[in-house]
Amino acid sequence: MAFNLSGQPDLPQRWHAIRWSRLWVIIACGLALLVTLGAFNILNGILPTADDVDLYFRYARWTLSGELPYRDFTIEYPPFSLVFFLLPAILCYPLGGLEIERYKILFHTECFALNLATLWLAYTLFKHLYPAVTSKAHHNLAWRMAAFTFGSILISLYLMQRFDVGASFLTILAIWLFYKQKPAWSGAALGLGFTAKLYPGILLPLVLLYFLYVKNDWRSIRRYIAGFCAACAVVLVPFLLTGADGLRVFLSYHLDRGIELETIFATVIVFGSYLGLTDALSMTDHGGLGLASNWVKPLASVSTLLTVAGLLLIYFMVWRTLRKNGGRVRIDWFVNVVSLTILWFILANKVLSPQYLVWLLPFMPIWRGWYKTILFLIALPLSFIPFPFLIDWLARLDALPFIILAVRNALLAVIFVMLIRDIWPNSFGFLNRRQSDKPSPTTELTESEAA
Repeated sequence: MAFNLSGQPDLPQRWHAIRWSRLWVIIACGLALLVTLGAFNILNGILPTADDVDLYFRYARWTLSGELPYRDFTIEYPPFSLVFFLLPAILCYPLGGLEIERYKILFHTECFALNLATLWLAYTLFKHLYPAVTSKAHHNLAWRMAAFTFGSILISLYLMQRFDVGASFLTILAIWLFYKQKPAWSGAALGLGFTAKLYPGILLPLVLLYFLYVKNDWRSIRRYIAGFCAACAVVLVPFLLTGADGLRVFLSYHLDRGIELETIFATVIVFGSYLGLTDALSMTDHGGLGLASNWVKPLASVSTLLTVAGLLLIYFMVWRTLRKNGGRVRIDWFVNVVSLTILWFILANKVLSPQYLVWLLPFMPIWRGWYKTILFLIALPLSFIPFPFLIDWLARLDALPFIILAVRNALLAVIFVMLIRDIWPNSFGFLNRRQSDKPSPTTELTESEAA
């Protein structure tokens, strides 16, 4: 069954990917990212950061030597993450052998390639979502891609040294395939993202609700679930057969984590200790910096409850909107719901590492207006100033890094509220827009609205 995801029957559904007059945007952004890659490889040895690439190298070396992950050694990441660890290791052999410095350069190059592919998908998705706007205001498209590139450079300290960009690429790929009416392949991409970083799995109910209420398309629902489950099975079944106990240890590892220092909850605990309401000490916890306090356990439980309750509320609001509008909504409205869901998962979590903001980069160019983008670009450098540059202050629970983190988390919370205002302008009274400034989820945006 064919279905129109744009919500507009007269919108063009095809765009010729090769238009040389516009490729300068991608070329310029790609060159900027390439320069960042080169500078990063030169400066990597002196940057004051814990390099997770060393850990990835050990996982890859042990696996290539014949040991089985989850059975012969413990791994703290989901199974598909191994693909991102193994590929640079395999490429080391024709270039002179498996060696840590060579591996780091190839891993950074892999992250660059994945980010460049993510940029391309964000570029093409924006052009499809706003064909009228991009044809009349090409500068708008160029500035949005420049914002993506600038954001990637700002967070490159983590983007180049973590595999989160791989999960981010798989997520935007799933959204792109969803838009291109390929439910099975989109489900497979989302399933691979889920088995790499877990968070893409929270988007599955959104997609299923969209298919159910927009088109009442049970065939696409079955194909999407089949693709998702097939991808998960291909990745998980071999490890369930060879290292089921190790997978249980992996799950317990994350379920038992306490409050990480960069979260909203950690800020509450630390400022509570300043006021004499509780005692707090920093400690190494699950490979990161955590807190020891009698507030940690209850706030960790609150975090879990808030995360689940917030996701359920978002799913409910999406269901209500789709039913109220007879399933007729713009696809860009749906993509913004996706970014809202990811942002809630980041904010409510008991772990908020700086690399988590990489998850939002592909969706930033699609956000309506510029205020949210500017706030996000400010939040990015605030994420890595406390860690690693103020790591000693952070470990001593000094005020400065926690003030910086509080500002960063407040900016993310403001972006969250602004997204709610864009998505459901009539649903939350104290967040409502002025009557003259309420975009409908069902009508095409004008150039000024998208800008």
